[in-house]
Amino acid sequence: MRKHVRILVQDYRSERWYLLHDESSGRFNRFNATAFEVIGRLNGDFTVQEIMHLANASLDATQALTPEDILQILAQLHSAEVLRDGLPYTAEDVFKRYSQSQRQRRRTLSNPLSLRIPLFDPNRLLNRLAPLARLSFSPTGLAIWFGIILFAVLVALTNISEISAAISAKTLSTSEVLSFWLLYPVVKIFHELGHGMAVKAWGGEVHETGITLLVFMPVPYVDASASCAFRDKKRRAMVAAAGIAVEMLMAAFGLFIWLLTEPGIIHETALNLAMIGSISTLLFNGNPLLRLDGYYVLEDMLEIPNLASRSGCFYLYLIQKYLLKLTDSRSPVTADGERGWFIFYGLASPLYRLFVLVGIAIYLSSEFLIIGVILACWAIFIQLIRPLIQTLTFLVTSQRLEAKRTRGFVVLAVGIMLVCGLLMIPVPLITQAQGVVAASDNSRVLSVANSFVKQTFVHSDKYVTPGEILFELEDETLITSQKTLFARLNELKTQQASERKESRVRGDMIATDIDAVSAELAQINSRIKGLLVRSPAAGRFVFNDPDELRGQFVHQGDVLGYIIQDKQPMVRAVISQKSVGLLRTKPLSIEVMLADRLGVAIPATIIREVPAGSTKLPHAALGVLSGGDITIDTHGRTITPSR
Repeated sequence: MRKHVRILVQDYRSERWYLLHDESSGRFNRFNATAFEVIGRLNGDFTVQEIMHLANASLDATQALTPEDILQILAQLHSAEVLRDGLPYTAEDVFKRYSQSQRQRRRTLSNPLSLRIPLFDPNRLLNRLAPLARLSFSPTGLAIWFGIILFAVLVALTNISEISAAISAKTLSTSEVLSFWLLYPVVKIFHELGHGMAVKAWGGEVHETGITLLVFMPVPYVDASASCAFRDKKRRAMVAAAGIAVEMLMAAFGLFIWLLTEPGIIHETALNLAMIGSISTLLFNGNPLLRLDGYYVLEDMLEIPNLASRSGCFYLYLIQKYLLKLTDSRSPVTADGERGWFIFYGLASPLYRLFVLVGIAIYLSSEFLIIGVILACWAIFIQLIRPLIQTLTFLVTSQRLEAKRTRGFVVLAVGIMLVCGLLMIPVPLITQAQGVVAASDNSRVLSVANSFVKQTFVHSDKYVTPGEILFELEDETLITSQKTLFARLNELKTQQASERKESRVRGDMIATDIDAVSAELAQINSRIKGLLVRSPAAGRFVFNDPDELRGQFVHQGDVLGYIIQDKQPMVRAVISQKSVGLLRTKPLSIEVMLADRLGVAIPATIIREVPAGSTKLPHAALGVLSGGDITIDTHGRTITPSR
């Protein structure tokens, strides 16, 4: 080995692994104990054939090294430039490695969709932040972080309806896209700073930082590979999770600012910050099914190096051994418990990646058709066409299939037919729409005055007849007015009796006042009598809990309950413009599910269709502010709910 190569030891699931750390380039290469036994004998005293025999002496036949394995180990060591060839490490070697690094940089810059541009060495800056880093990743710092996140979660759950409405109201407008485009790199700066500080907290070195242009969006990065040298798996996992922790902390503060500010630029920016730091982090960067930070956390905590690649190799091993019948196939399982994780991750990870790509492509197609189509084509190439090309290349060129090449093509053909058969199976095409049960005018029981509910005479869900008393309301104002008018009427009658003895004209004038007061009193008596709320029709009467309704103040015109009549109810639903075409192609069946009984499907038919666009909802309950899924404009410029 060259002098600048340091050997580190790590244990994974009671199995020893060795890391070769090239201190001049910062690169790491991981080898298991068997491979390291080969590497340890590369001292010039043994031939390659002798090294293979010595290594296989302690292995069983199924794990024995082949010449291809030895060549692969040597090729990896040569590519990493850690082997000495008997010559000293001279200045010529330095210039050679510099030239290779320059060629690698030019190849990186040649890809316009992923440009990685190193900028500077951040180690000096991180040294200044080392005290803060050690405090942040101490038990005290982690406890403070956990407390803030827990409080933010509780606040979010308390205001979940407002948050959902605000997120649903967002669109891909120019201002929104620009806001996300400018805010995302800022969030990622602190994200990468978190990785660097985590490395520095446990004595690591970070010597490279820069920006990556992902589809021309600048995203910063830091080289935190020094964490691979940490022997404690929790520290390695903490370095990988540091960026996620920083983004979640920023999301928490974004939520707090959004709740405390009035609508405006700061208000909207705070919500965007909360969305980037929470939703996108948990779905993408923190999801271990994608090879991002969450994946490396899972890999370290499970103590399964190269989980993703070895999971794929495990499925390849199953295909080669059981379908292609290749007897020399070897399982990548090297420790207890790995098989189950390989089975799960090797299947779940590609399916989730495909799900994410398809979801993004469908969403972008609805907003930006060309971009969505391009992304869909790229996803098809990455997930289907490229693996097929690689499989065909293996079937045509692999020497291992020399005697079973025909079997390989048969297996491939059968696999393609099975996939095509699955794709040809028809699946249900469902158009969903929210609606409200339309109540007729004589089915609603309304309050006749601003009053309190004094008494209920009928239990809910009971059949009632027209005119049957349902509620008794109480209005102290009417009672007071009745008493006042009654006293005034008696006073006028007494005054009239005394005045008629002296002047008939004055008696007639008082009689006019008596008629006016009597008419007003009759009106008050009628209103008091009307406080007995009666059923407007025959049917089943339903209303809220009588204990909650009793004593409650109601306004005139408020709905106290409903009369469910024997005739079939009607549902008014709103269909979007992009779905109305499918609805007009004579759907096979229509079903209605009530909100409190989503598992029960009620057959329905279309009575009529209003073929016209509208900016008014048939009921406010369909809008996002009332729990619906239709975005509304509270200022009345686009879609406003109407009652």
